[in-house]
Amino acid sequence: MNGHFSKLLLITWAILAFSCKPNLILTEVKTNNLTVAENSSLLDSQIVFQYLPFKNILEKDMKRVISFSEKEMVKGRPESGLTNLLADLVLEEGQKEAVRLNLQIEPVVSFFNYGGIRTWLPKGEITVGKIFELMPFENEMVFIQLTGTQLQQFYDIVASKGGDSVGGVRFVISNGKAKNIMIEGEMLDSASIYWMVTNDYSASGGDDLAVFTQRLKLITSGKKIRDIIISNFEGRKIRGVNLTETLDGRITNE
Repeated sequence: MNGHFSKLLLITWAILAFSCKPNLILTEVKTNNLTVAENSSLLDSQIVFQYLPFKNILEKDMKRVISFSEKEMVKGRPESGLTNLLADLVLEEGQKEAVRLNLQIEPVVSFFNYGGIRTWLPKGEITVGKIFELMPFENEMVFIQLTGTQLQQFYDIVASKGGDSVGGVRFVISNGKAKNIMIEGEMLDSASIYWMVTNDYSASGGDDLAVFTQRLKLITSGKKIRDIIISNFEGRKIRGVNLTETLDGRITNE
């Protein structure tokens, strides 16, 4: 009797102990969750408090007007006011940077990849925030040295896509190929060497540009394309020069 009772008591205790254990764990987890939530709220508040001054400064800078456009500019093929503007800007700033860094090179052509242009420029005021929308990537300006043959291959790729954002060059698209390629007023020479200004994404072969990975040389500038655009636009504003659309027939269809 006593033995039977002892076994029954042991089994009952085991069942109660086992059934109570999850309850204790559940209660503890619930308590910890509440504590963590309270600490997280406090931590979040501290972060927001410390970040708020920078947030206000950032928002103010994003609304800062850095230029004025005389008309709305959107990207298009074979050329457009926006693609021409950006390609010419990168070439101009690249030439200045090459001199500033004493690189002993002379960039004569540029490429601002079409896919990297993410929005349009409106007519009227252009803000810093709009440039972040236009160029949201952290791409860096680089210089690449290419042979004339490699440039021909590159412009054939551009022609196969119907055009792109290129500077310092003129050519005709014929049957998906680039012909009558003119650089600095002279026909492209396959035996010559040329320097191009572009971005590190394209230089690494992005957007099916494997030809750029076969370049002869590459020089980095340490400058972000977006920062270069902002600085250029600010300079125009200081000089009282508005953004204008330029369609000069640099790429035409036969």
